[in-house]
Amino acid sequence: MCSRALPGRRFLRRIQLLCCAQAAALPSALLVFVILALTAACLASDPLDLGTAAFNKGDFAGAIEQFAAAAKEHPKDANAQAWLGSALLRAGRYDEAVASLAKALALDPKMPEAENNLGSAYWGLKQSKEAIEHYKQAILLQPHYAVPHYNLGTVYLALEDFDHAVGEFSAAVELDPSNADAFNNLGVASERRGHSAEAIAAYRTAVGLKPDSTSFRLNLATVLRAAGRSDEALEQLSRLAGTTKDPAAYLNLGLIRYDRREYALARAAFRQAVALDKSNATAYYDLGLCAKQLGARPEAKEAFAKSAELNPGSVSAHINLGAMELDDGSAEAAVKEFAQALKVAPDSYPAAFNLGLAYAKLGSEADAIRVWSALAQKSPDDAAVHEALAATYFRLHRYDEAKLEYAALLKLRPKDVIAHNNLGIICEEFGQFDQAATEYRAALAIDPKYAPAHNNLGVVYERQGKRDEAIAEYRAALAADPGLGDAKRNLDRLAPE
Repeated sequence: MCSRALPGRRFLRRIQLLCCAQAAALPSALLVFVILALTAACLASDPLDLGTAAFNKGDFAGAIEQFAAAAKEHPKDANAQAWLGSALLRAGRYDEAVASLAKALALDPKMPEAENNLGSAYWGLKQSKEAIEHYKQAILLQPHYAVPHYNLGTVYLALEDFDHAVGEFSAAVELDPSNADAFNNLGVASERRGHSAEAIAAYRTAVGLKPDSTSFRLNLATVLRAAGRSDEALEQLSRLAGTTKDPAAYLNLGLIRYDRREYALARAAFRQAVALDKSNATAYYDLGLCAKQLGARPEAKEAFAKSAELNPGSVSAHINLGAMELDDGSAEAAVKEFAQALKVAPDSYPAAFNLGLAYAKLGSEADAIRVWSALAQKSPDDAAVHEALAATYFRLHRYDEAKLEYAALLKLRPKDVIAHNNLGIICEEFGQFDQAATEYRAALAIDPKYAPAHNNLGVVYERQGKRDEAIAEYRAALAADPGLGDAKRNLDRLAPE
């Protein structure tokens, strides 16, 4: 009996999502409320005087009480109504603020501060159209008034109208070059437009005006990193390390270290981020990636598990945890993680492919075939799925189906040596010796030193009565792999020394 070299057993591809999530600081896009100036006559009025004092102390409830009394005492005083509207605005009572500020403007239509604050009250009500209208009116009344430009830019930024946002923030910083928040938001809008150079310039100015601002440095570092200027980004974040308790600083620092493959330093940064914010699923996930790169598997698994616990919707955390469970021989736990990933993202290819691997490792070939067959229907040009199905059918001796899958695989990867070899073995099972020999020769044309194909071609020749050709192939197999036992036994039987 001829001994056959076992078909090549390629490890099936395990796909893992190893992408770090961005952790950019949120833009500082706060609306500016304007404190109106009081006339000398108003200062003499006790309610306005008391209201102003309360307003300046942040006692908006007290201010509202006093301004309401002033407005009642002087119903035609636009200033009293404007102050009342501003206090209501700061107290978050937007509907009432709109009413008071509208009254003020009815009494005096040329109050740019009241127009600005009315815009802010409408924005508080999420009525962007009206907010924009009143900010624009404030600008018309006073073209060199920076505040409504800033607020208008903030609304456009929230509406993702980045072109108009850039225009308004540019006007704001031109009119008020000391406004660090406006420069920061100009950077945000420019970055969203894809204009990294302009964003970097704006963020740098913001940082120069407010060197202690963590969020400004984070934004600058983030856009520098995205622009491939990691050294400069690292410089910005290094200034924050050890002085800030903002986890985003350490998270971004870790991302840059990870990009540079400085995994130990990245892990230290992510550990610090986790220590500062134990509810940060992203920090735990990135910590898991670093720990895995460093071979610290227990820490990696723990971090991925914590990330998935904090954010059950994190497909990447479930997939990476599942992959580690599978590597550790816990196929059942891996199935659970991959299945959870698919609940969140039913079309996730990595989750489905790895779920098939986990089922196969559990010995549930039927489930593995079910999962991979569904993938093959969705992605008929994916070679890995056909490879997985072919190998599984082959192990189950379901040669008809295995042959179809290997044929599909070879259309996609015509130079796949192992696929040609295994297809040759299947052809032999069907008694198709000439076709089997063709497949073995195809494998050897790609890799002349692939010992299993030499041995298997020798088996075919022997079955066809071609003794000399068989001996030559067995010798070629041993020359390529002296330890191939099947080839040695076959040669010893045909040509004993």
